[in-house]
Amino acid sequence: MTLFPKLRGTRKGRLAGFFGLYVSEGLPQGFTATAVALEFKRMGMTGEAIGTFLAIIMLPWTWKWIMGPLVDNLHLKRFGRRKQWIVATQLGMLLTLVASILLLPQATIGADGTLVITGLKLFSLMLIIHNIFAASQDVAIDALACTTLGEHERGVANGLMFAGAQTGAAIGGSGVLFLKGWLGFSTASLLVPLLLAGILTTVILMLFERAACHDTAAGAPLPAEKPHHATVAHGLRKIGGYLAVVLRVFFLTRRGFMGLVLAIIPFGGMALSLTVSTILTPTIGMNDNEIATMGLVTSLIFTVCCMAGGYLSDRFGRRLTLAVFAFGTLIPTVWMGWKLQSEGWTMPAGASANGTWPRHEVLITAWWAASLVYALFNGLMYGIRTAMFMDIVEPRIAATQFTACMALLNLCTVYSFWWQGKAVTPISQDGWGFTYLQIFLLDAALGAVFLLILPFVKPAPQPSDP
Repeated sequence: MTLFPKLRGTRKGRLAGFFGLYVSEGLPQGFTATAVALEFKRMGMTGEAIGTFLAIIMLPWTWKWIMGPLVDNLHLKRFGRRKQWIVATQLGMLLTLVASILLLPQATIGADGTLVITGLKLFSLMLIIHNIFAASQDVAIDALACTTLGEHERGVANGLMFAGAQTGAAIGGSGVLFLKGWLGFSTASLLVPLLLAGILTTVILMLFERAACHDTAAGAPLPAEKPHHATVAHGLRKIGGYLAVVLRVFFLTRRGFMGLVLAIIPFGGMALSLTVSTILTPTIGMNDNEIATMGLVTSLIFTVCCMAGGYLSDRFGRRLTLAVFAFGTLIPTVWMGWKLQSEGWTMPAGASANGTWPRHEVLITAWWAASLVYALFNGLMYGIRTAMFMDIVEPRIAATQFTACMALLNLCTVYSFWWQGKAVTPISQDGWGFTYLQIFLLDAALGAVFLLILPFVKPAPQPSDP
């Protein structure tokens, strides 16, 4: 029996299938945001440079809305509508990731004694192309989810999907860091494309879907095949009319507009997981294995809580549980800022000649405590958030509306990477020169704004089953 009928026809099949697909999304993100970013910090790059790098390579995830109409309307009739997009984009992800690993930047000291990073632009360009493929794959997966998952299982399913993404991120980040000590960074990095190749092979061999012509026929006699150029023209006309509906929903309905507003602001604190985290962990004296261990432990907590949060949201309501758990992320955020201030860590530590810094056991213990609590609340919140956006989309434009909201969520992550990098960098190095306490308080304040908007965003009416 094939996997895809189980994916569509049974609860266990759907949950297992989407979990596996999201693992492929998390692998490269964990690699770049954790392993590569930490390697850059040990090379001597500033927080601003690292934050800008992460923001730039993540930009394609803010353009996902462009792919929504294409995924919904353009496909080859002889293949499954979603599978053909997933296979093509995964192949692009694999090839560009291998190329980027072969082009890893190198750090050298110039004649004037300053740090010189060679190959960064080409490396970044390759990762941007990689993320174009990755974001397009995400659109196809989410479109499949919107049309496959029932309202009663979206919470659990989204919890599992993001648990899969976090599992992939833990392997791509912590897994590479563990192997780095044995194999070196370049060789250890090959773990990620090897696993992506395994997932691609599994999709090709085990993920079955009806040909698109059967789906579009909807049980009616199939029309005669059209020449390729006519099919493309027809698809473009469909996209034009489709976009008119999309714009009407986005800007002329309260639900659509408020959903966009809600998507572009943070849901709770983010400083414990983005640029500030990358800068702080090595400078308080944590080595790569300790950072990798923390990543695995927090990922495990996140994964379990992500699934639990989805279940709780299905039972007690999406908005209530989302508000409670997102607010919970603010507690360790504010506490960590206060702890750093009380220990005299007002500003980030300076550069190090060998990429290591003295150990500060009190701060390492505090960072562990804050990270564990944050992982708990962030995991509980994460799956609920996307399930809520599935609740508010109009079924007729599900892929595009949901993708637009997800793109704005990614834009929020991009500008958070950027502003945290600027804030954690001294003024003398073209940063803002914020203290750690100021950064964590600002992060918490931004993370609380969503509470003012959430009450105005309500689920869309669902069509009755025939």
